[in-house]
Order: sequence, then structure tokens, then C-alpha cells
Amino acid sequence: MRELVDVGQPESLTLEYKESYAAKIPDSVAAMANSYGGLILVGVTERNIEDRIVGVPEDTIVKIVSSCHQKLEPPWEPEIIPVPLPETDGLMVLVVRVDPAKAPGPLLIQGAAPIRLHGRNAVADRSRLAQLLTEAAPQPAAAGLRLPPVELPRDDQGQEAADFLVRTGMYVPVDASATWRPLSERGVQAFADALNNSPLHRTLFHWCASLGDGGMTPFHRAGFNRARKVRLLWQGGPNEAPSSPLEAVATIDLPDAYGAPVSHLQVSLGVVARFGHALGRSVPLSIARLHELLDSLASSMVDDEVTKALAALAGIDPLVVPQPLSLDFISSTDVPALLAGNGLTPMPDAGTSRGANLLADPGIDQREPAERRALIDSWLQQISLDAGLLGMEEALERLRAASSTSP
Repeated sequence: MRELVDVGQPESLTLEYKESYAAKIPDSVAAMANSYGGLILVGVTERNIEDRIVGVPEDTIVKIVSSCHQKLEPPWEPEIIPVPLPETDGLMVLVVRVDPAKAPGPLLIQGAAPIRLHGRNAVADRSRLAQLLTEAAPQPAAAGLRLPPVELPRDDQGQEAADFLVRTGMYVPVDASATWRPLSERGVQAFADALNNSPLHRTLFHWCASLGDGGMTPFHRAGFNRARKVRLLWQGGPNEAPSSPLEAVATIDLPDAYGAPVSHLQVSLGVVARFGHALGRSVPLSIARLHELLDSLASSMVDDEVTKALAALAGIDPLVVPQPLSLDFISSTDVPALLAGNGLTPMPDAGTSRGANLLADPGIDQREPAERRALIDSWLQQISLDAGLLGMEEALERLRAASSTSP
């Protein structure tokens, strides 16, 4: 938060400062909810002084919540994150985060729909209000935290053709102009370039190197691509493999019809492992390797350059790009067989599974390594317990101990 303030970024479509509580805060909440979302920093002045962080008392939270319930139609309150200020008498900065996907839009104030313009609020005209009402129709995919179901790829005979896959992603709010334009070629290339410099690229490259002499093809357009659908493919493996044992696929999807109301673009990033099919042999999957893979997926989706590329494609501020809140893990065999050799113990008569659909705590900041590691730990524990396996907590403790002592 302090880094954002120190940069001196002016108020914009998605950022507003309030030195103290103001009765107009619900207006800005509604305007952002009816536009592209954003942040309101309460306790930060927009005056040009040396230290712009002045803080507000804790009871300001109650004032904001009460005023939102009283003024907004229907009543709604945004997420409010208190950031205590050390060496002050209980003062804090309140980060009011407005997510359009969570608001029961359109939000009205005295029968009018505020919208956000550059650095200020305005009232939606008739055409914009009609668009807001259309977008307010139920959108199950964007309203939830999960992407559409995913399946393992299949061969020509309809048999599963991969050992396992992992996939994450999110819905990114888009500017209204996305209704009328294709996805920019340069913007897509910037997204591919960012992925080719991401933690996922480095993790997959090192994994390929451990399989033998070979090479890799970085993220590039491949497969079904259209003006509003993008598919990027990464492949790698040893030279003797007839096909790539490791693949990563990134997709971006907008509605097909130009002129149709658009509120979000669907973004996904996944990895498919085909060791048995490409190499004709099994490759042990250690907990350390799986942890590293999940961590690189999550960290890549919140990488600064990846976030900037997605924001440019959506026509929004990078601050509004959400973090992924779900991850899918699917295995072609029972998970105990996939994780064999890791010292996990099957529970008698507990049943098994072939994967898991995992959610992340929205309060976790996946950009922070410690918080992200705790998230990955919880995901691995859920995968293990859902498969009827014990011992994952102890295995993760050994993994942490080993990483803390490594040079």
C-alpha cells in the first residue's frame, strides 16, 4: 500500500484517495462497481505533501459500512481491509476494494447509476444504464470462483492421453470497448512474452532438463485461435521422445459475438504431463516437484508483467486484475498411485480419488511468497486427504526443513 502511495499515482478510473471519511464514499463505491472496479484508499490525502498517509480511526469502518447500506440500492458493502499504521494512536488506512463481479449490479443511488470516469464520478446515461441492466443478468461462470470443467486430453481412440494436469485461472473485468474489438495481436504477444519470462517457464525448463538432453518451444499461438479466442502452447522434453512429455497451455476467451455485452474475459493457465505416453515409462512425481509446479503456476498468474499484459488486453488498470481463486488437479490414475514413493500412508477403506477442485482464500495475497506457500501446502493436504492418504503434513515439514538448509 505504501509503495502505491509513494509512486504518486494520481486518481484514475480505478483509484481514489480520501483523507478522511466522506459522505460521498458510497457514490465512488457504486461508480466503481458499475464500471471496472477499483480501490479507494481512506486515510490517504491527494494533497502534494511529503507524507500523504495520514490515517483514520478504526470507527471509520463502521461509518463506511453504514453509509453503503443506507445509500446503495440494493444495500451492499465492499471488502474493507484495515492496514494499521505503526507508531500512531490506533490510526489505519482503509483499503476499500470494489469488485464488480461480487456487487449486485447495477448499484443505484437515489435511482441513478453512478459510473466512473477518469478520476471522477458521473451518472450513466440511458444507453449505459441499459447495458448495465443487461450485464446484471445471471452469468454463472463469471459470478463463481471456478472456471468451466476441464478434462484430460484424449487420443484418437478416446483414451486419456496424459498422466495428470493442473490448471488455474480467473475472470478479468474488461473495458466496455472490448465489446467492439478483437484481442490485440501485440497485446497477445506481450502476454506470451511475459509467460516466457515467468516462474512457470523456468520450472518447466528445469523439469525438462532433468529428463534428458532435449529442448523446448516457448509459449506461442497454436491450435484454435480466433479474433476473440487465444491459445498459447509451451512444449518441452528429451530428444528421443516422439511427443512432448510436458506441455503448458494458456487461453484467453471473450464472447464470440461482436456487440454482445462483455463483462469479463476468461483466462486460464495449465500444465499437462504425458510422461507415460511420450516416454513409454513412468516418471516419479515427488511432493517437492508437485509443490514447485503449483507454486510456479500461482506465482506466474500474479507476476507483474503477466498482470500488466492482461490489464492491457482488458483495457483496465493492473490494480483491478484479480488473483486466481481456484485450481484443478486431475490424474489419469488414482492419486495414491501417482504419488507413490513419497512416504504417504493409505487409510483403510477410505476410498480414493483422481484429483481435486481447489479454492483459495480470497484474503491471501498470492504475490507474497510465504502466503502463497501456505496456500500450496493446504492444497496438497486436501489432495492427499481426499485420496485417502495420511502423512502430507509431515512430508511438507520435511520439505520446508530441506529448503531452509539448502544453499
